[in-house]
Amino acid sequence: MTAEAGRLDTAAQEAAEWAEMLVREAIGYGSAALDEAAAKTVLAAYGIPVPAGILVGDEKEAAAAAERLGGKLAVKAVGENILHKTEKGLVLLDVEGGEAAAEAFRILRKRAGDDLAGALVERMVGGRREFMAGMKRDPVFGPVIAFGLGGVLTEVLADVAFAVAPLSERDALGLPAGIRSSRLLEAFRGEPAVDRRALAQVLRALARIALDFPEIAEIDINPLKIDGDRPVAADALVILRAQAGEEHKPGEAPAIATADRRAIRVGGRQARPDLSAVLAPRSVAIIGASDDVTKWGGSALRNLLDGGFSGAVYPVNPRGGVYFGVPAYTSLAEVPEAPDLALLAVGAAQVEGVLEDCGRRGIKAAVVFTAGYSETGTEGAEREQRLVEIAAAYGVTLIGPNCMGVLANESRLHGTGFVALHPPQGRLSFVSQSGSMGPTVVNLCERRGIGVEKFVSVGNEAQVSAFDVLDYLAEDPATGCVMMYLEGIEDGRHFLDAAQRTTASKPVVVLRGGLTEAGSKAAASHTGALAGSAAVFQAAARQCGVVMSKTAQDLVDLGACLAYLPLPRGRRVAVVTNGGGPGVLAADAVVLNGLTLARLPDSVIAALDSLLPPFWSKRNPLDLVAAGFGEVGFRALEVLAGCEEVDAILALNFLGVPSTGGKTRPRLANGEYDGFTDWETEFLRLVATLMTETGKPIINVPDHPVYGTTQDLGDHWAPVILASPWAAAQALDRMAWYAEYRQELTRGIVG
Repeated sequence: MTAEAGRLDTAAQEAAEWAEMLVREAIGYGSAALDEAAAKTVLAAYGIPVPAGILVGDEKEAAAAAERLGGKLAVKAVGENILHKTEKGLVLLDVEGGEAAAEAFRILRKRAGDDLAGALVERMVGGRREFMAGMKRDPVFGPVIAFGLGGVLTEVLADVAFAVAPLSERDALGLPAGIRSSRLLEAFRGEPAVDRRALAQVLRALARIALDFPEIAEIDINPLKIDGDRPVAADALVILRAQAGEEHKPGEAPAIATADRRAIRVGGRQARPDLSAVLAPRSVAIIGASDDVTKWGGSALRNLLDGGFSGAVYPVNPRGGVYFGVPAYTSLAEVPEAPDLALLAVGAAQVEGVLEDCGRRGIKAAVVFTAGYSETGTEGAEREQRLVEIAAAYGVTLIGPNCMGVLANESRLHGTGFVALHPPQGRLSFVSQSGSMGPTVVNLCERRGIGVEKFVSVGNEAQVSAFDVLDYLAEDPATGCVMMYLEGIEDGRHFLDAAQRTTASKPVVVLRGGLTEAGSKAAASHTGALAGSAAVFQAAARQCGVVMSKTAQDLVDLGACLAYLPLPRGRRVAVVTNGGGPGVLAADAVVLNGLTLARLPDSVIAALDSLLPPFWSKRNPLDLVAAGFGEVGFRALEVLAGCEEVDAILALNFLGVPSTGGKTRPRLANGEYDGFTDWETEFLRLVATLMTETGKPIINVPDHPVYGTTQDLGDHWAPVILASPWAAAQALDRMAWYAEYRQELTRGIVG
């Protein structure tokens, strides 16, 4: 280290120690906030630019400070009870000279009265652009950094973006782009573009302050003015959340008063639950089994048998008997071995005793279908806590209660109750906090011919959470993409950690309920979960590479594309179509979803000239003018796939074309065509081959709906068929975003 670097290091350390002393001293006095001078001292200690200023106690000192600083000045009232100064007339601007500063102090003393402890005399900050930056503690995710439009328009326009601390370089550089007014950061009316790295340093510094000082509840820099190209904290407010004597851990979130559900998991949740007995058991017991499929025990047994589970199945019912051809045992003690997994389909009054029996018998995991626990209120939460304690005492991994069960196609485990789920095996896995949304999404996959590997309904998450399952699926080689339906998050940090680990190697797509005020209330009444701030959750998802969807259809579309298609290397899209109108709609969809229409170079135009009639469009979208149903269509697709200027392809109206010559295509009851013509099958094989050879995604949009969203032909990548150009363009946009995240991860920008 050089002598100069050492001096800078020492100065920074001394500044940080001074900032810490100011915070501790304010807390010791029971102050609710730091005054502006102290707040700016803290900011400056962390490298946030602040204007030169001097704290004064009377008009004489104000005059001296003005003479020392020179130029146009701002004189601001300072006092413990003075937080919002502008609306009270406690900020005087364009003050020049000592006498003017002394007069300004007198005016502030008259306006503030006994609240005035002093004044801050500081140089005015130039620049016309005003933003805001700040920090607030979210009850789920902890410290959250905000950036948005500042000044008097902050509350009116509510143009703010968020990121969860700590901030990576990518987070800090990308956060300002999240506001609607982000163009103000570019060169604007004679003012230069904002120095984005300097702005990112301000945002990362706020995150460090939040983590270093858990006693700070909020930070508000408003305005954060742009002087030339650099941000300067023109005003600052630091609100404290702790009184003397309280202890907090760095980075912790404040406690939630209504955390009945949070208490359930204390002492009962394992650091990382072993889910192998849940999703890959060698034997299963159904406790409460029957031969009545209208009951949970009967439907669970029937599903397990119909699914072809290869291990031992042990129905248990005190009455004994034979259910669906399988002899039942009257108790767990009679079962000849300790099953890996137990499915509990008994009344709430019996669950505790049965779970104890499972533990004593050496059963490794239990799925509790039974409802009537924390989702019903405090008494139910107490009963649920007892289940957690029993499971923890015996080392049983507990799924539920109040859940629909589990499915694992690789082990042919169909351990769901009430509904029969039999999707084909595939690369998608699904985790749901909602019981009803689980079958809805899995059945949607089944109806569209999309393979599902695993499904877990986590219910009340008494012990095992949705993010514990995500951790497991991150390392599951049979899962290519994880889909999740979430309504409430109690442990935001667990979500961030699990999602970041998973998205580093495979995509995660989330459908979130409770994003609006009405939806949030519905989620609370339905699951007993506390739906957090929508903006903060979406920011957290964006930071950890999670792809967000808006509907169940979107969820499945995105899941299929991310599991079965290669990721695009960029956002340049070629559209090839057998009809002009669909090509126009696709071009609009591409642009409106943040993608670009690829420019076709002269060499590609020349290659296509040799294939197509002279009146073809000679541009992208490529309209094959009805010549694409044969060798021409194959060769045109090959030319586009080989073009270096193309990152992805939308192929429209090659599939699902009505038959001619009096022939009719077979249809399913819903009107979809069932199966493909020989030419279509050959076309799909070409699509799969080209994706494997070029690493470029090709999404097909049919002329008429056809059965089967994914067509696994044995290649590494499989053709995907979506319903419309809009759905295809939307999927490509999300795929490109995730690809960019992965690229930044590789370059070390993320994390």
